[in-house]
Amino acid sequence: MKVYVSQGHEKGIGLEVFFKSCTFISKADLQLIKLLAFKTSVNDTLTHMRLPFKLLNNSIEISGINIQVEWLDQINHSQSFTALELGMKLSESLGVLFTLPTSKDQFPGFAGHTEYFRAFYHKPELGMFFSSPRMQVLLLSDHVPINKLSEIMTEELIYLRLKQALKTLQHWNWPIKRILVAGLNPHAGENGLIGDEDTRVTTAVRRLKAELKLDILGPLPGDTMLLEQKSTHDLLVYLFHDQGLGVFKGLQGFIGSNITLGLPYPRFSPDHGTSFSLFGKNQADYRGCAYSLNEAVNMLKKVTYGKNSSHQS
Repeated sequence: MKVYVSQGHEKGIGLEVFFKSCTFISKADLQLIKLLAFKTSVNDTLTHMRLPFKLLNNSIEISGINIQVEWLDQINHSQSFTALELGMKLSESLGVLFTLPTSKDQFPGFAGHTEYFRAFYHKPELGMFFSSPRMQVLLLSDHVPINKLSEIMTEELIYLRLKQALKTLQHWNWPIKRILVAGLNPHAGENGLIGDEDTRVTTAVRRLKAELKLDILGPLPGDTMLLEQKSTHDLLVYLFHDQGLGVFKGLQGFIGSNITLGLPYPRFSPDHGTSFSLFGKNQADYRGCAYSLNEAVNMLKKVTYGKNSSHQS
């Protein structure tokens, strides 16, 4: 039972920020982490970082710390996808998956991690949740062309994704006080003056409020919904990618976790991409990865030793 870390793109900053993060983790917590990686990629990254290291059969020694590793050799589609496949398999046995950043072309026919998870596990209701010390944001859609949003965001999809997300967060005992749901149109549609799409949000919110007995409000204007936040434990729900992540990243920077809700195991990732232009320069900011990795370790302790003895599926 580990936090299984998939290496990410071999020419990105994922491995660099991971190794930097490990230097700030206690030895006890390091024993809960296992890296899944290709030896050539690890060697390249650590050489560029100018750190003393040894690559052993089952571990990596870096400046006095020891990191468990499972070396990969045969590539299926790409290095990052090969590591992801193994991480998914291992995490299904009461583990936590931690994915380092990769690019969308590294997936065979999918736009990214979440889309692949939905197809692999036949779970269209999987949600993207973003957590930071001061903000909690849920997206009800992700990498969708803007001209497809109205067609895709049906009442049933809004209902199912929000319900699955809330069930998972409740199962994890994640502290959520209120749920604020944005509308799709500007000003949440102005009672039908700017389109009637937001009636589906109204109906979905009413269904969930009656069923789950939670404090859910919506639809609210997406441009001012943040002003309704009363606590860092309020969940801000946005219907599309840039509506929510523009707010989240603008205020939190890259200190946050991208968390997939509804998998057979918790999945965490740093809230940033590969930053190819920084590869090999030893200049990448590790703080976002360190924050997210610490959250993943804490989640492993919770699902393994705490009240939650099984994962949310």
